[in-house]
Amino acid sequence: MPVDRAKKILKFLVSHGFAREVTAGDSRKFRATKWGLEYLKTFKQMQRFFAALEEPVRVKIPEVVLPNRVTTGDKELDSLLFGGIPENYSVILTSPSCDERDLMIKRFLETGAKKGQTTFYVTIEASGVRALAEEFQSNFYLFICNPRADAMIKSLPNVFKLKGVENITDISIALNSAFRRLDTSKSGPRRACIETVSDVLLQHQAVSTRRWLTGLLPDLRSRGFTTLAVMNPQMHSPQEVHAILGLFEGEINIYEKETERGLEKFLKIRKMHNQRYLGTKLPLKK
Repeated sequence: MPVDRAKKILKFLVSHGFAREVTAGDSRKFRATKWGLEYLKTFKQMQRFFAALEEPVRVKIPEVVLPNRVTTGDKELDSLLFGGIPENYSVILTSPSCDERDLMIKRFLETGAKKGQTTFYVTIEASGVRALAEEFQSNFYLFICNPRADAMIKSLPNVFKLKGVENITDISIALNSAFRRLDTSKSGPRRACIETVSDVLLQHQAVSTRRWLTGLLPDLRSRGFTTLAVMNPQMHSPQEVHAILGLFEGEINIYEKETERGLEKFLKIRKMHNQRYLGTKLPLKK
């Protein structure tokens, strides 16, 4: 520390009673007063207190399951939602591309398929879901928007292969074709995951994407689907992001934050219109 700065600090401490000057022969020393020691002790305690506030805390949440909830497949997230996503709701997952996001999508899809629920998945990639498409051909429907779809997965009755997201009308036609195949006598919740929102937004901009979603989301809701859409907000301008967020009744956000242990990811429910939920931030582990 520079000498001038050290003298200024010592002068301040002496003037406020935190330290006192002691003369020993030709030298001068400074000692902490009783008040200064008490202040130092309190200051260190407050430092630990505020540091603790920044630490992620795992909160034991009592399991409360409200009626008409669709489980996400993640027990901790379901606890924040009091059992899951409200039935027939359209919720958007905003997240950067990361393993935690992919795991949440996988759990959402697997849970629906294994429960025998009609499950739709619109994506540009087939990795991680080939087994689901092959094992649950009667209730898991895969829509691959990729010109290389034939190389990704073999042809199956429940797999719809599209050339990409350039023509969103083709996606709607494929979904309507799948709707007509559904067994109307079969009751129970249905679920859909639309992972292509960012891809469509990049290709068609906000106006056309809003128009597409404004038609699609109510259609899914009227057919008994609970929808989880996915968007990477880092790929778009704030104006485009807000233009899309307003179409959804709920938002679940995965974000990164710097902590003492480095960069960590957290999950937080940002909104769930007219529904109960907990706003606790949830630390994520892969």
